[in-house]
Amino acid sequence: MADEEWESLKAWLVGYHAIDSAVSSADQVRRLDLSGRSLEVLPDSFALLTQLIALNLSGNSLQTLPESLRSLTSLSNLDIRRNKFEVLPEVISVLPLRSLNASSNNISDASVLSGCHDLRVLDLSSNALTSFDGCLSEDNEIRTLNLSLNFLRELDSVYPLFKGVERLDLSSNTIKEISGAITELEEIVELDLSDNQISLIDETFYTLGVEEVDLSSNALEQLMLHGLEELESLSIDANMLSTLNMMEGFAPYLRAFSCDGCGLDTLVLPESTALESLCYSSNDISIIPEEIGRYTKLGQLDIDGNNIVDLPNAISNMTRLQTLYLGENPLSEEARKVVKVLHPDICDINMKSGIIIEEATMDDITEMAGLLSLLFAIESDFEIDLEKQLAGITKLLKYEGADLLVARHAGNVVGMITMQRLISSAEGDYIGQIEDLVVKDEYRMMGVGSRLINKIRFMAQEYGYKRIQLAADMANDNALEFYSRRGFHRTHLVMYHYRPHA
Repeated sequence: MADEEWESLKAWLVGYHAIDSAVSSADQVRRLDLSGRSLEVLPDSFALLTQLIALNLSGNSLQTLPESLRSLTSLSNLDIRRNKFEVLPEVISVLPLRSLNASSNNISDASVLSGCHDLRVLDLSSNALTSFDGCLSEDNEIRTLNLSLNFLRELDSVYPLFKGVERLDLSSNTIKEISGAITELEEIVELDLSDNQISLIDETFYTLGVEEVDLSSNALEQLMLHGLEELESLSIDANMLSTLNMMEGFAPYLRAFSCDGCGLDTLVLPESTALESLCYSSNDISIIPEEIGRYTKLGQLDIDGNNIVDLPNAISNMTRLQTLYLGENPLSEEARKVVKVLHPDICDINMKSGIIIEEATMDDITEMAGLLSLLFAIESDFEIDLEKQLAGITKLLKYEGADLLVARHAGNVVGMITMQRLISSAEGDYIGQIEDLVVKDEYRMMGVGSRLINKIRFMAQEYGYKRIQLAADMANDNALEFYSRRGFHRTHLVMYHYRPHA
């Protein structure tokens, strides 16, 4: 009977190209990838796979898992992201899981996790959680926890269960305050609280031994930064700050600080001389102090989009500087002379006169299709097909509701962006859908992408669009950071594709 069950399961697995037909027994199956197969159920005969270590079921239509999975006593890695789970299945509580990815479902109940005592990595992002109470046991082993893109308002009651958590992502929830309970995070190294509604921070927060903190896109109006003696990276982008102060001794080992779009008129310099990256773009700053020269390790300085006329001579002596963003400032001729002392490849202002942003024409479609191939090579949801890309670009150019821009240098297309007009029932009016932002490798880090997206945003404003939106590959960290720093916020929506059969 067992042999018959195995032959049936084997045929099923071979049919889905999950195993090779040469596999002779269930014990030989250690890892299975059944992602993107449109599965709605799993066969009970999965119980035969007792040596299975890793199981990838992502991108299907599963709503539950069979109880027979209890027999998978070796399973340590389970991926069920992008399915249709509303409740985590009970069987998960008896599996010896070390890693569970259940992101991008519609889960509102994760209480079965209280039985997962061996779990170390847990991803529940992009779900429907309003509370995390009762989801972890006191003796849990969680080290990496992602609860982003849910509907969590506060976690004070469960912070004591996060004592061993080293990496915690709480971004894109509805948290309004960092309370004193945050000190329960005794082992925290990375903490992401961006895209919440935080307006208050308890003083105990500054005693944490955390190394990386993201507080961008919150409701902070005043910040008196102090303590955080182990901090190496801090982002407070997109908070409309009326005041920002840094006390003596704040983050003595800080390497990266970003304060993009905070409405500040003064550039406040961190005390740390270990600083490698400093961003104060899109503020109202007019003066860069000479003291900036003390950052002898600074490799990236972003001060574009301010009111800067003059630059201190100290900048010309910053020999470690690899990237300098100065665009959209009314720089004087003397300031430009300071910039010329630097290597010309590191500064976007040196490229500004040579790169033109303009509307695409039919003469550009071949180069644009080539750029799309670069984009699709790093986005897993798309495949490279030059003929299809040519056809798509051609139709977009002819479509009245589309805008296509190119960045041109020395007569060649080096970057592009497209936007289509849509009607939103939620907004009751037109919105813009941005797509296909890509820049050639050799022209990146020169402000080309920023200029493309700034131009398309200006056009959307001129058209009166109520909103502009875009989609980005979840695995493309560089793109996600790029969009976040330019005012785009992640939503709770998950994008689905369906291809109707002919």
